[in-house]
Amino acid sequence: MNVAITGTTSGVGYHLSGILKKDHTVIELNREFADLDYPHEIRSFGEVDYLINCAGHDVGGKVPFKDMYWHHCNRVLNTNLVSAMKLSQLAIQSNPNVTIVNITSTNVEKFYPGDLVYSLSKKSLQIFGDMLRYEHPTVTVKEVILGLTKTNFNENRHKDNHKPIDDLYAMDHLFPEHVADVIAEFIFTDNEVIRIAP
Repeated sequence: MNVAITGTTSGVGYHLSGILKKDHTVIELNREFADLDYPHEIRSFGEVDYLINCAGHDVGGKVPFKDMYWHHCNRVLNTNLVSAMKLSQLAIQSNPNVTIVNITSTNVEKFYPGDLVYSLSKKSLQIFGDMLRYEHPTVTVKEVILGLTKTNFNENRHKDNHKPIDDLYAMDHLFPEHVADVIAEFIFTDNEVIRIAP
């Protein structure tokens, strides 16, 4: 199988790529391929059997929407939603029977203050997947609803030093190695949705 994965430089995507490389050809759609903050950089990556939209961030987030810089809003929406849409379109054009796996968040179930743009991006990605199922019935769309996982997400969210870093991982959380194991098994099942949470 040919599997394309975004977000393979760290976190869940990194570990998932390592697992899948054992038995499949993995195409890593990381920043060497394109910066997903800028969807116009995305180019064709060939025919794949699976596309896993794993990349996501919340740079400049965890602040009230009125205080979030607009360029941060654009970057979050571009990586988490628009680039995933563009990659999905390219994958379907190359293979109308492709399986697309979207990594969303438990934020699609419950809104947390300060997470408006991030939550919007993930809820929209979920709805995009639902719509794809209807418009392109030969495409298989799967969703991973992912709970708090200890990655570089929190550090990256605050890397522009817009506010002090809160101790996000003081709460119950998952680890990316475990999450990657679960996803690697799930994508080859007949199930459309899985929820992985602490």
